[in-house]
Amino acid sequence: MEVNQMVTKSDLIRDLKQLGVEPGMKVFVHSAMKQIGWVPGGAQAVIEAVQEVVTETGLIMMATQSTDNSDPKNWSRPAVPEEWWETVRQEMPAYDKRKTPTRSVGKVPELFRTFPDVERSDHPMWSVAAWGKGAAEFVANHTLENGFGPGSPIERFIEADGQILHIGSPWDATTVWHYAEYGIDRPDIESGCKIKRGDDEEFVHYWHRLIDSEPFGPIGEGFTDEPFVTSGKIGRATSHLVSAKESIPVVMFQLSALNSWLS
Repeated sequence: MEVNQMVTKSDLIRDLKQLGVEPGMKVFVHSAMKQIGWVPGGAQAVIEAVQEVVTETGLIMMATQSTDNSDPKNWSRPAVPEEWWETVRQEMPAYDKRKTPTRSVGKVPELFRTFPDVERSDHPMWSVAAWGKGAAEFVANHTLENGFGPGSPIERFIEADGQILHIGSPWDATTVWHYAEYGIDRPDIESGCKIKRGDDEEFVHYWHRLIDSEPFGPIGEGFTDEPFVTSGKIGRATSHLVSAKESIPVVMFQLSALNSWLS
C-alpha cells in the first residue's frame, strides 16, 4: 500500500465517534486495513480504538471463521485430489479455540481473537469472538448445526440490538446477515470438521444451512438511504453503522424475492 495518508489511533477514535459509535454499544466489526490508510500500530491500533470508544460496558464481536476445518471434498481454493480426502480428515488438527487460526477474514479478527479477555465460540468452522460486557454469554453454546441461525451467537447479537460496523469492508462480508438465510426457503447441506471429544480427536459429519453471501453486495449497496444505516469515513475508509435488528427483515425479504425469481 502506498503511504500517502497517516491515520492514527486518535483519528480512528474521533471518526468512530462521528459515525455514531458510543460507549455501551454492541458492535460486530468488519474491517479492511488497506482501505483505512496507513495506521501506526496497524490492526492493534484499530482494535484498541474500537475498544476505547465502546468501553468495557459495550461489546465487540468479530467473525473468527476457520474454514480450513471442513470436509476436503468441498474445497476449491485450492481443491485437493480425492485420494487425499481421507488422509486429510484423519491428520488435520481438531479445532482449538485458543490455537486455531482464522482464514480469509483479515488481520484485525486474527489479532482480535488473541487479545486479553476475548472469548471465542466453539463452532469449529464459523466461530465468533467477543470482548466486553457479557462476552462469554454471547459466544456460548455455538452448535455445529446453527452456525448463524437460531440459538447462535449471531441471534443473541441481533436480539441485543447490536450494530454492524463496516470499516472499509464490502457488504458481502456481513456475517450477521447470514441469519436471514435461516428464515427463507434454503436447503441444508452436509459438511464435516475435526473436533475434540474429551482427549480424542474425531472428524464428524453434520448438516447446516446452505449460505451464500454474494447477494449481500447489491443488497447493501441499496441501503444508502435507509434510516437504519449511518455512513461516513473512518480514516480513508467508507464506513457504515447498521442496525442488525432492523436490517435483517429487509435482507430476508430481498433474499426471498431473489429465490422466487431464480426458481
